[in-house]
Amino acid sequence: MFKRGSIIRFVLSTILSLALLITCIVGSMKAFSYFFNYTSNIVTADAAREKNPNIKEISIEISDTTTIKDLSTYLYEKGFISNPFYFRIESKLSKLDTQLKPGKYSISSNMSSTEILKLFTSNMTAEEETIKFTIPEGYTIVQIADKLESMDIVSKEDFLSAVNNRSYEYDFLKAVPNNVKYALEGYLFPDTYIVRKGASPEEIIIKMLNRFEEVISQYSNYLDTSDYNLNQILTIASIIEQEAKLSEERPIISGVVYNRLNEDMKLQMCSTIQYVLEKRKTALSYSDLEVNSPYNTYKNSGLPIGPICCPGEESISAALMPEENDYFFFVVKDEEEGSHSFSTTAKEHELNKSRYQQNIDKNFYE
Repeated sequence: MFKRGSIIRFVLSTILSLALLITCIVGSMKAFSYFFNYTSNIVTADAAREKNPNIKEISIEISDTTTIKDLSTYLYEKGFISNPFYFRIESKLSKLDTQLKPGKYSISSNMSSTEILKLFTSNMTAEEETIKFTIPEGYTIVQIADKLESMDIVSKEDFLSAVNNRSYEYDFLKAVPNNVKYALEGYLFPDTYIVRKGASPEEIIIKMLNRFEEVISQYSNYLDTSDYNLNQILTIASIIEQEAKLSEERPIISGVVYNRLNEDMKLQMCSTIQYVLEKRKTALSYSDLEVNSPYNTYKNSGLPIGPICCPGEESISAALMPEENDYFFFVVKDEEEGSHSFSTTAKEHELNKSRYQQNIDKNFYE
């Protein structure tokens, strides 16, 4: 017969063995779960990125003391990776966890964790990895796309697709109508930019939107007191950008635009027709003025549906702070200089057209 003490020891031993076995099984299941979720995360990274079209960007600086753990925690808190543990595992498996390169980087939320790791561990220096480009004031979305393609930065097709087929998380874009020609026309701020070589169209767009946000924030008081929303102000600014050549004339032309709007006069701006045409013309025909478009300010009253180019700060400022005048018309008086003659009445305007031999001018015709 078994002694009582032996039985107790046997029972305890059995319980401990079972507990150990259960712990091992649970541990194995957790390990399998981690592995399954991790590999699943890698496989579906691109698919998840496609399903989430909302894109944002941050700048991040890596120092000599930055660790993968620091980096994974920061990226997780900012919402750029879904799980810091997976990020660290991937860095170890790819042997990149000890190869971080100090420097300043820009990343966007449409980049996968693999792309982020490759960027942070690149053997190329930041200077060797960057491209500089300048977008002039008054460029349209198409002209921006053409320039980026001509510099082998991104293709025109990819850029235009990123403009119209992605949504960007900026409050100032909420007022943009759905049926504009290009969703971000007027909002990609013209300036000089530096981007990493191989940057995606989205990264470039986000840089330009961030710059726009920086500039427009300086005019928040004027926007708050305006009778027009931001999209309408940018539309006015874009017309000013296309019609004015001299800085000092921008507020005057802005005054003309507001005067005509206040009197319920059609704007009749040639620049709005040029935007509709596939190719710009040296001189518009009267048939051009009949084009059926929400941008046609000869057929439609009020402002066109959206901006006709990406205006610079001078034109934005002029749209928010127009000169108070009694002008309703203007005509080019010096083609080379780009200066205009302004008038209050249609009769004065006709005299100015004759005086400056602008008989082909189509602005403000009856």
